[in-house]
Order: sequence, then C-alpha cells, then structure tokens
Amino acid sequence: NTESNPEAFQLAKESDNYFLSNTQLTKVFSEKYEVYVGGENIFNFIQPNAIISQGEPYSQYFDASMIWGPIFGSMYYVGFRYKLFRED
Repeated sequence: NTESNPEAFQLAKESDNYFLSNTQLTKVFSEKYEVYVGGENIFNFIQPNAIISQGEPYSQYFDASMIWGPIFGSMYYVGFRYKLFRED
C-alpha cells in the first residue's frame, strides 16, 4: 500500500490485468540432435512504473517491491541440443 506516500509516489490499489504468453517448439532429428525455437512475453506487455522513485535510489520513497508483471519486453530464442550420452 502506497497511500501514505506523496501523490507522485503512489500506485493504484490494484494491479492491471494482463495476458502473458510463452511458447517453445522443438524438432527432434534423431536420438542426439534437436533444434528449438521459442518466445517469452510474446505480446510485449511491460508493467508501467514498476519501481517507485526509480530516479532517486536513496530516497525514502524508492520501492522496488511492487513489481507484479513483466519488466522486460518480448524475448525470442533459437537453440540446438546435442546429447552426449544415451538415456537408458
């Protein structure tokens, strides 16, 4: 609750709704080789004003504990897996 802060350092009482979507696809070529592609936060939702008084880290109002959603945008990746040992 940030009600006791000055108005410039207050947040809403409830967070906004948002939709978070992640995905990964893997193609298995053999027992040893795989390729994968994926993405996180595909719709690029970023929590606005995630840190209170972010420009003044030594202020009494600085607060990074109110993070309720993603603070980074979309991330995409591609990878390759090579299995050294067989799993029995």
